[in-house]
Amino acid sequence: MADFFKWNLCVILSLFLFFGCSKDDNEIQVTGVLSGLIVDAETGASISDVSIIVFDANTNAPTGNTFLSDVDGNYSIELLTGSYFIKLSKQGYSRVPTLDIIPISFAIIAGQTFDKPVEMFKSNLNNTGFISGNVISGNEPQGGALVVAYNGTVGFSSVTDQNGDYNIYNVSAGDYSVKAFLANHNSSELNIAVTTDMETSSTDLLLSTGATGQVTGQITFLSTQNIEVDVALTHPGTGETIPGLTTHTSNFSYSISGVPDGIYIGRATYENDNKVVDPDRIVKFGEPTVSVYAVSTELNFDVTGAVQLIGPSNDFSTSEPALVDTSPLLEWTAYSSTSDYVIEVVNSDGKIIWGGFNNDNALTSKNIIIPSDQTSIQFNIDNNATEPLEVGKIYRWRVYASKDDVKEETGWKLISVSEDQQGLIKVLL
Repeated sequence: MADFFKWNLCVILSLFLFFGCSKDDNEIQVTGVLSGLIVDAETGASISDVSIIVFDANTNAPTGNTFLSDVDGNYSIELLTGSYFIKLSKQGYSRVPTLDIIPISFAIIAGQTFDKPVEMFKSNLNNTGFISGNVISGNEPQGGALVVAYNGTVGFSSVTDQNGDYNIYNVSAGDYSVKAFLANHNSSELNIAVTTDMETSSTDLLLSTGATGQVTGQITFLSTQNIEVDVALTHPGTGETIPGLTTHTSNFSYSISGVPDGIYIGRATYENDNKVVDPDRIVKFGEPTVSVYAVSTELNFDVTGAVQLIGPSNDFSTSEPALVDTSPLLEWTAYSSTSDYVIEVVNSDGKIIWGGFNNDNALTSKNIIIPSDQTSIQFNIDNNATEPLEVGKIYRWRVYASKDDVKEETGWKLISVSEDQQGLIKVLL
């Protein structure tokens, strides 16, 4: 009888544990939902068939394959809990985010839906087609590779999804070389012709492992506190960082290995850290480039303190633009030893619409000069802007600090500039 009682007790306990644990397991959720509505920023109409790729914000790698918004412009996808960002593209519309803006990350929480509506602006480019293809590495699809169509002057790009597929939209009609970029890999290269309103398909690329190029260098700090900074190699045609070719300095030196054969632009202290690369050489002679062909190459940087923006601007920790009207007052903090300032406003296509510099002549000249005792200016106060600020659109403004210098051919030298990822504004009214 005692044995029978013990047996029954064990059965009851086992059933209790089984059903109890099963119920708990069923209640544990490890996924959330990302959803939103995609609309035309000017008309408010929904946009269907927008290509969407979700990226892991910690690795910058795609989490899956490209998916499309539905006929009503809605999209929805289930994701594991974590931090993500998205990239959207469609023929006839500017991609989101634009090339020079770091994507805004968001968190997916278990059991919750994160609503992320998106506005897209029609592309300003005319006579465009698009390119589609696949990237393979070792007979397997390669996700997370940057694919660039480049004609030696202008580049258009996309990133492969988990299945290795890519689409490059809004490519101006013409001839291009198409190549994939990824750390530790060299790529095949295809020469193609893009035709207006047509798809150039089957532009498939093969990656091979074994890229052995290396870029090393030192950081020299000019009149500022030494800190460790980020360094990256970017594509000269698009300005995008090559996946895997970024690092941080150690003892103010750096080394990037596994660099594919090619020509790159070097960038340092791109992150918001109150430091900037000495802007004088960049403005007068262009960004520093490095040619890498299976050997070690040296590229050094001079770094100085950044001009501090008061506003309007995005916060240091995000690329969410500050909301402004069509004639904002732009303010900054005075920079030591400055003779005058130069302001520059750039639209989402990377075109300077107000201020900046003129490099058309033998010597670089300033399009606008602001006295050193003035640390604010209203947009287009001189009526020289090439276009007005448009409602709903995103712009970036920056300030350069200039010092008179008789040793320079121009008679002046730039001694600082505001942060690369600061000064983002969005016109609301």
